[in-house]
Amino acid sequence: MTHTPHWSVQRQAADCLGVSERTLHRWRSAGLLKPGEHFRRKFPSPNSPLLYHLERCEEAMNHACARPWQQLERAPQCSRENLKRR
Repeated sequence: MTHTPHWSVQRQAADCLGVSERTLHRWRSAGLLKPGEHFRRKFPSPNSPLLYHLERCEEAMNHACARPWQQLERAPQCSRENLKRR
């Protein structure tokens, strides 16, 4: 059984989440990722590397990107005549 660690260094977290390290920084600055919940320092030092909780970060991403179904774009309607021409 493979165990995936909950906390990952920034480079690994960016790769796993499919974003850049700069994007993680922007999300921290914007408040999307909260200290202690989504990220923390490896050691109690201001120069210590950041660690990210992958599951919590992914949940925050999903929540930020989700839109109610009423706000989703509608696909244009095609008539049967237009479909026959193709």
